[in-house]
Amino acid sequence: MRIISLTFLSVFLLICSCKSAPTEAPQKQTNVVIIYTDDLGYGDLSCYGAQGYSTPNLDKMASEGMRFTDFSVSSSICSPSRAGLLTGRYAERWGYENGVFWPYSQDGMPATEVTIADMLKKQGYATGMVGKWHLGHKPEFAPTAQGFNMYYGIPFSNDMWQDPEMPVASHVVFNEGYNLDDFKTKNPKKKFRNKVPLVEGNEVIEWPVNQALLTKKYTYKAKEFIKANKNEPFFLYMAHSMPHIPLYASKDFNGTTERGLFGDVISEIDWSVGEILNTLKVNGLAENTLVIFASDNGPWISKQPNAGSAGGLRDGKFSPYEGGSRVPCIVWQPGFVPKGVVSNAQTSTLDVFPTIANLVQSELPNNLKIDGLNIASVISGDTKIPERDYFLYRGNAIRVGNWKYVKTKKEEQLFNLLTDKEEVKNVIKDYPEKANLLKSKLDSIAVSLQ
Repeated sequence: MRIISLTFLSVFLLICSCKSAPTEAPQKQTNVVIIYTDDLGYGDLSCYGAQGYSTPNLDKMASEGMRFTDFSVSSSICSPSRAGLLTGRYAERWGYENGVFWPYSQDGMPATEVTIADMLKKQGYATGMVGKWHLGHKPEFAPTAQGFNMYYGIPFSNDMWQDPEMPVASHVVFNEGYNLDDFKTKNPKKKFRNKVPLVEGNEVIEWPVNQALLTKKYTYKAKEFIKANKNEPFFLYMAHSMPHIPLYASKDFNGTTERGLFGDVISEIDWSVGEILNTLKVNGLAENTLVIFASDNGPWISKQPNAGSAGGLRDGKFSPYEGGSRVPCIVWQPGFVPKGVVSNAQTSTLDVFPTIANLVQSELPNNLKIDGLNIASVISGDTKIPERDYFLYRGNAIRVGNWKYVKTKKEEQLFNLLTDKEEVKNVIKDYPEKANLLKSKLDSIAVSLQ
């Protein structure tokens, strides 16, 4: 297995604009599929060291493509992480960072934000989303208002409940003996926790959805979208609800692993990935489709045994440490992404938007600051990488190069991630000037984001 070295041998021009020459890709317009899991930790796939179950399809995807060891999300919590993926921007830029959207939330990601779907739709792409949205469920914030022609999924996390004001389809299916009056119950949180609606377009079509069937439902709908649009360029954003708790697996996977229900859930997600990749291959779309697999944040480690592993990294979801933000990432496109490469390039979900823009030769929005970098050269196998000015973490933390500064309520910390990615040794006393530089940079950036 080849390893891409990450040493900065030369300063590489920041390629954040599509005014630069596009990286060479297949002649046809490149299809894009993003598979995003929920609370999957850095150590939760076989190819990242998981035990007690196997992920053969994801392992094969890695062997046929590129696996990243230093890939981070823009926030270690759900909603701002998803916003960062879709827009290439820190959610702080539109006033949102620390929390998530709830069934009672009246707000969401503003439609003034430009998503990957918005960009590709203008390029003539069919745009579809399957799975968990969690960026505001009111019509003006829903996927259909954010560039997606098709939406099928749950509007927020699977441990939530319904918003009684949501539009209900005339053909809605009610489960567990409930009816429309139950759905319209005011203040439903206590009575209907974990009973989430399934939405198609902007209407509820099933409530409460049988969560044991969600992974299969998402997979079948995603395959249907791919086959329906195989003769035109398409963008599919597939956001799994799992392995966010409560965990559910279908009867075909329930009880099949040594790791218990968590392992069963990951095995089913792995099956789903295999189904998507096989659908692309069978329909002659593999060499013309870029597939990106990642997670929205690290594991919710306090929920053991129903939570994943950060793979030796410090802490997990919610935190500013690597276990909260560094996640598995695999990129696959036969003939474009080199086979069996492990890249330790510092990369991020923020980079997905500008990279796709480069590959499809689309202009980036000129009225919005894009925080990500174009890493098309990295995924095509170039050993040179764009130099990142800084990377922010949820809470008070910043990374510049391999140096990371963290400010908690109790102390200030400095870590060298090159030698200590586990963040065990606080070296702030050894490098006070370095810490002060990063602190000053963090403070100035915080002001600019307000």
